[in-house]
Amino acid sequence: MDTVQRFIPDEVRFGAGCVQAEPWADWGARALLVSGKSGARLSGALDELCAAFAARGVAWTLFDGVSSNPDMAQLYAGANAGKGCDFVVSVGGGSAMDAAKAIAWILGSAIPQEAFFLRKPADADAVLPVVAIPLTCGTGSEVTRYAIITDAAAKRKVNVSSPAFRPRRALLDARYLASLPPQTVCDTALDALAHAVEGAYAVRATPELAQRAEQVVARVVPELHRLGRGEAPDLETLLYASMLAGTVIEQTGTGLPHAMGYPLTLHKGLPHGRATGILLAGYLEFMRPSCPETTARLLAAAGLESAEELQTAVDAALAACGCSREAPSEEELQAFIREPLRLDAVRRYRTMPSPEDVMDIYRMGF
Repeated sequence: MDTVQRFIPDEVRFGAGCVQAEPWADWGARALLVSGKSGARLSGALDELCAAFAARGVAWTLFDGVSSNPDMAQLYAGANAGKGCDFVVSVGGGSAMDAAKAIAWILGSAIPQEAFFLRKPADADAVLPVVAIPLTCGTGSEVTRYAIITDAAAKRKVNVSSPAFRPRRALLDARYLASLPPQTVCDTALDALAHAVEGAYAVRATPELAQRAEQVVARVVPELHRLGRGEAPDLETLLYASMLAGTVIEQTGTGLPHAMGYPLTLHKGLPHGRATGILLAGYLEFMRPSCPETTARLLAAAGLESAEELQTAVDAALAACGCSREAPSEEELQAFIREPLRLDAVRRYRTMPSPEDVMDIYRMGF
């Protein structure tokens, strides 16, 4: 895939060598690189990026302190490292990309730490340009306005978003995914699948977006079958599907499985994609009575006849990849069902679940 596609105002460039080919000096004289501790190095992306900078006379500062659930302490450490930089480059998965967006806002508008969760980004706020290099195949954050940040004090995840957060360019090179462990490939592929399914059911879903969501499902589910059989997936297909799913949720937002997955991540330690993916079959079953045509199209795109078959495929992929998932106790689930129903994301969708509906979805997943 050496084509260029545009999802205005973003530009997405695909193919081996797209990082080296980027005219980096056009973005500024100094870059802040935002990554986790190991992924950018293991993938080879960091070495190739720094070589491209050196060839073009661009200076850089590396901040590699992003964890899987970035919080304010990490954001402000990154912003401190990035003082004097002209643009921000994220090299990593969704956490690195989300952190890069927030850091770009902090640097551009001098947002004080005590105000970070108290105010929403305003249209007039300055945000440094962000270039995204995704190293996983699930988040789609390279084409969205969203940054999911952990409020450690309140023990919750917060969606901090603005159209200005959307990366100016995304560079997708599937070679960088080759070093990912199978668990990460499976978890992030499930995240992309969740984006497509939730987007297809959204009130904001246009016919074109629904078709795009079905294209994602048609690409991801066969790769889940491969994972379940112990075979190597097509990483380029998954990387493309992840980006495509990101363009769906950029316009629709996420919904119930994401809202239900947050307690599983915060309280049970499940990776984000795994937490949402195990809930998708139950969500399809919940939505089927109110949206039978959408459900039928999603299952047809997946090559499946029922939600139960999707649950089987997800379970097989997780098991084959060694992805553990401790089942919450009944007491924990009773506590969890209150959290997603308080989120605005749930209310954007066509059918508002009851606490009993939420419990049924959790139980089907576990």
